[in-house]
Amino acid sequence: MDSNLVTGDLVLCKVGSFAPWPAVVFPQQFLRKDVYRRRKAECVAVCFFNDETYYWDRPSKLRRLSKELIDEFLERAAASNAEDPTLVEAYEEARGFASLHEFLLQRMREENRMQDWDENADKGAKIEAGQDPFEGKKSGDKSRPAAVTKPKRERAAVAPSSSRSASSSSRSRSVPMSPSAASGRKHVRLDHAKRIEISMLLRRKLQTNLVQRETPPGIEEVKESHKLLGKISENMASNPDFFDLDALRQSKLHKLLKVIAGDDNLKEFHGQCGEILEAWKDVIAQLRKDKLKSQET
Repeated sequence: MDSNLVTGDLVLCKVGSFAPWPAVVFPQQFLRKDVYRRRKAECVAVCFFNDETYYWDRPSKLRRLSKELIDEFLERAAASNAEDPTLVEAYEEARGFASLHEFLLQRMREENRMQDWDENADKGAKIEAGQDPFEGKKSGDKSRPAAVTKPKRERAAVAPSSSRSASSSSRSRSVPMSPSAASGRKHVRLDHAKRIEISMLLRRKLQTNLVQRETPPGIEEVKESHKLLGKISENMASNPDFFDLDALRQSKLHKLLKVIAGDDNLKEFHGQCGEILEAWKDVIAQLRKDKLKSQET
């Protein structure tokens, strides 16, 4: 472990029972306000690869992620074909990390926060790595830390990312699926964030039950997974859409269902996954278009 971290450093962050996940030490001035409000003393913010969530942790608990470690993991994953596909993608994104400036710019685009970029980045200047990760936002920002709020994750942390309002251990036991009707702008925002949080928790639980394991799922995991997929189906007819563009973009739940639907060892789930993916086909197509457009720019 290394406590001398700076912004732009690549690290492995371990949350609860989840596997250590590649992340980058994130400059606080570019955090979303909902994430920034959850900051804790002596903790730095990290942004996970292939997950679009954030987490607050002490530097001493983070492990530096070197190019050698990334290469070793990906070589091992290619040889065994037993690693979680989303974790492999995260390592691949970490290997492709070129600069903090480009990473930040891409995140701002994905989160539709280019106005924040314009307000916090000096025009024409490149955002350099190596800054103090404890430095907060400018004094004009009215956000305040929530002193007693525990960092959350679904791997994490802050909604809608990290999402992400129970502890990690309680999230692994249950997934709520009854968002309240929203009234007023503030309640609409909270409801939207909750939908994203639940989408990510569903992805995490299904992934743990069916994909991220060395042995076949047991009877209880199979029963729970059928129940979770049933809950997804039940909530697809809600208005507004429960699993909207943002929910799938941030949770990548559709990607996990594609993995399950393509695994011959999980054939009993193929029907449920296929029906859900068919219902989401328009949203998935839009996500592809958005990704291509983002890559072009």
